[in-house]
Amino acid sequence: MKQSYVIEVDGVFVGAAAFYGDSYRFVGVHSRLKELDGQRFADLSLVREAASRTYRLAPLTSRMKTSNISILAA
Repeated sequence: MKQSYVIEVDGVFVGAAAFYGDSYRFVGVHSRLKELDGQRFADLSLVREAASRTYRLAPLTSRMKTSNISILAA
């Protein structure tokens, strides 16, 4: 049986890590983590670290809601 773990960053669900044999495969559901989707990691803590770093370092425009961007553009 495969085990999976919820991955959250700052209280936001960003994906899951599924254990397959000898590694964890990240399944990203948040747009900021597209580049990590499908990557494999040796340890669950490495998945969480990569997700956290990638989520927090995403460009500012990708973190804003569309309504905020239109307000700034006005």
